[in-house]
Amino acid sequence: MNYAILYNVFCCWVVAVIGLSTVRELRKDPQLTPTWLAYSWFWLLASGLWFFAGLRLLAYFSGLLWLDRLLFYVDEVFAGFHLVAGTAFLARHIWGDSPWTRGLIWTAGLFVLVFLGLLFWLGIRETICTPWASEHELPRPAFMVFVVPYLLCLFLVVYATIRDVVARNRRGEWADFGLTLATWSLLVYALAGLADVRGVWAGWQLLMIRLIYMIAAFVAFWVAQTDRSHIRLIRPSRGD
Repeated sequence: MNYAILYNVFCCWVVAVIGLSTVRELRKDPQLTPTWLAYSWFWLLASGLWFFAGLRLLAYFSGLLWLDRLLFYVDEVFAGFHLVAGTAFLARHIWGDSPWTRGLIWTAGLFVLVFLGLLFWLGIRETICTPWASEHELPRPAFMVFVVPYLLCLFLVVYATIRDVVARNRRGEWADFGLTLATWSLLVYALAGLADVRGVWAGWQLLMIRLIYMIAAFVAFWVAQTDRSHIRLIRPSRGD
C-alpha cells in the first residue's frame, strides 16, 4: 500500500483548516463590508472544496473508488461557487458596488450553474489513478464552460494586482494594503490552480503545488486576524 497519497490528504485538510480559521477571524468583525464578506465566502467555499478533496482521496486510498467518484461531484460544487465568491471579492475591490460588479457576479454564477448541470448530466469521463492521487476527467462541454468563470477570476486578480501597484506608484503609498494583501493571496492561489489544471502531478511537483496553496491560505489568515484598516508598509525616514 502506497502512503504517499496521505501526504496529499494532509495538505488538502491543512488548507481547509486555515481557510475556516480565516473565515472565523473575518466574521468577528460586526461591520464586515460587502468586499470582505465576499472574501470570507471565498475561503469558506475553498475550505469545503479542500475538505472534500481530502476526503475523496482518503476514500481512494481505502479502495472505495465509487465513494471517491461520488465525493468528486460534491467537490466540484464548491470549486464552482468559490470562483463566484472570488469574482465578487475582486470585482467589488476594483469597481465597488457598480453595475459592472453585479453583472460579473451574475455572469460567473450563471456559467457555474451551467457547468454543474453539464457535469451531473454527462458524468465523469474517466479516472486516472496514481500513487499520489486520483484525478477524474470532466466531460469536455462541462470543462469548456468551467474555463469561463475560471479565466474571468484569473483576469480580475491579475488586473486588481496591477491596478493596486500602479495606484501605489502614483500616490507613494498603498490605498488599502489589507485589500492588496488579500488580492495577492488570491493571486498566489490562482497560480497554484494554473499548475493544478495542467494534469496529474506526483512527487516534488505535487509537493510544491500544495505548498503554494498553503502559502495563499496563510497569507489570507494573517490578513484576517490583523486590523485590516491599519495594515501599512512603514518606510524608515532618512533620519532613522
